[in-house]
Amino acid sequence: MSEIHSLAIAGAWGYIGRKFLDAGIDLGLELSVLDPGPVPPDVCLENLVHFTDDGFYQQNVDLFHLALHPEQRGPALRRLLERAQHEPVAILNEKPMAAPDRPQDCVALIDAVSDTQAVLLFDFPELFEPFTGRVVDYLRRFDHVEIEEIIIQRSKDREDPGNPRNHKRMVHIQYQESVHCIAWLLFVLGQLEGSVEKVLARGLHLSATARPYMAPNPQDYDHVVDGKVEYEMQLGATTVRGVTDFTRGAAWTKSRILRGRADGAPLELHMSYLEGAKHLRIDGQDQYINPQGSSYEGVLQTFGGWLRHTPPETLMSSSCYPNPKFARLTYALSSLLWRSCHDGAKPTIRDAEELVAFDAGFAEAASTFPRYG
Repeated sequence: MSEIHSLAIAGAWGYIGRKFLDAGIDLGLELSVLDPGPVPPDVCLENLVHFTDDGFYQQNVDLFHLALHPEQRGPALRRLLERAQHEPVAILNEKPMAAPDRPQDCVALIDAVSDTQAVLLFDFPELFEPFTGRVVDYLRRFDHVEIEEIIIQRSKDREDPGNPRNHKRMVHIQYQESVHCIAWLLFVLGQLEGSVEKVLARGLHLSATARPYMAPNPQDYDHVVDGKVEYEMQLGATTVRGVTDFTRGAAWTKSRILRGRADGAPLELHMSYLEGAKHLRIDGQDQYINPQGSSYEGVLQTFGGWLRHTPPETLMSSSCYPNPKFARLTYALSSLLWRSCHDGAKPTIRDAEELVAFDAGFAEAASTFPRYG
């Protein structure tokens, strides 16, 4: 059972907030919400505490979830971190860690959290997915594992004007969506090697291309953003091939294929994280994952398990968990991916220190981006 018995959601009527609200109801949690918008007609307020002011942030709850828009998330997080100066506070934060043109915000957040008692983890759902833990545990059973190839695809049709969610503004896909694939890659390899720093110490080579996003609401954008990226990455002896695709007609896919050798024998894992079509197959054998399993319940249950079994200091210092240190590495690699697409470069990074020091120059380049006509 999770150690999370009470959940407070800021931005509960939004898409992500509502997913966690429903997950909390299904898990039988005590729920409270903060959202100034009209209450959805299918929400029963008798089952939760509805806040309309900042008293929300003073509650004694097991977990706060900040499902707010980025411009509102910062002030909310500051309120909780002020409180965490004096007492433990567990926080689930949405990505991105920072806007593409503000890498300095990553460092500022790490500094803001460092002297607090906060446990702040970022919502990369596939890292919390219970069967990701099963994959890691399975691979750890072997004395020697060589991961030779990883294929990652994450796609959906985000150009369809008939889908209301597609009218929400997005940033370049490398920061908005590829970051989830990067997070999964670094998490799984980091869990196996003991840290993401050890993974990156093998060296990283990257090449990528992108095509523009045909926004259904171009009038809402300051400039054209990328909507599809294809990339190849070499991490030591591991070749990573990835596609993130938001273009018209793209199939709904969240797939991973991992190939290599385990104690000298061939190894192949197929994974799907798409709700309604989840599966895990190891060497062709189905591992009986519930295809309908809720990713949002998985986040809450895994967060609770980590709180129960892992010291807070480890959750916040080890790059094996999606804390601000880990999120900064995913942001930096997203920036590297965008830069490779932008100028056709094939960058090489020697280690984690060089990665976080990389400046993509996004803010300077933004003035040269084409506009939607």
